[in-house]
Amino acid sequence: MFYVPSESMTVQGKENEIYKKYGKEWNIQPEGWGNGNWLLTKPSDVIINGKSYRHFVLDHYGKFKLTEKLADKFFEDIKIGKIKLPY
Repeated sequence: MFYVPSESMTVQGKENEIYKKYGKEWNIQPEGWGNGNWLLTKPSDVIINGKSYRHFVLDHYGKFKLTEKLADKFFEDIKIGKIKLPY
């Protein structure tokens, strides 16, 4: 069980090259005024046994943003048996 923090970075290049290289893992948005700069972001996640539980955690707690504090609460609730993971 571990928490993966969100990431962001700015890259420069042509749209098709950026989508080809980063499109499967990153959310891509234009940055600036069409000068070839792109903002790439990855949301935070909770990984357990190689599987993402991001949506489960957010739905369970009724939240929209996954923070490290919320992930810690989730891990603690699993340890004390308050939450049973769906498999």
